Amino acid sequence: MTTGVMTTSVSAAAGVALACLVSFGATGFAQGQLPDAPGRDVTVRVCSQCHEPQRAASVRLTRDAWEAVLAKMSALGMKATDDELTAILDYLSENLKGEAPKPINMNSATSVELESVAALLRKEAAAWIAYRNKNGPCKSLDDFKKVPGVPFKKIDERRDRLVCF
Repeated sequence: MTTGVMTTSVSAAAGVALACLVSFGATGFAQGQLPDAPGRDVTVRVCSQCHEPQRAASVRLTRDAWEAVLAKMSALGMKATDDELTAILDYLSENLKGEAPKPINMNSATSVELESVAALLRKEAAAWIAYRNKNGPCKSLDDFKKVPGVPFKKIDERRDRLVCF
């Protein structure tokens, strides 16, 4: 992995992964949560310095998306050598691999999906769920301009990953 690659801009998929990786941490890396495979130990050691792991095992991203996540984490101060970054990227992209991200329906999304895909904070996801339960589903993403407690900017920045139907 080259330094130039690590400084590429973060895609929408990386935003999803970042939200999930923000939950990485030492306590949640139970043996059963992350596959036992080469690179697991370095992934746990490096990533758990800053994050809880609760959702990481369920995230599935493309190699490019995982690479973008690592670039973002490096920009945020993650300490790892190039060899460690390569091992982590290999581990995540092989053991937590997925297809290109698909949009989620904001009218049926769970709190976990809203946090991981829409990058909402837990309280923001709860605010949207409460709002939609009281006022009904959104017809377009622009409806979020009137939802108290949900920053429209986050929704607008992730339009390619979010839908209302």
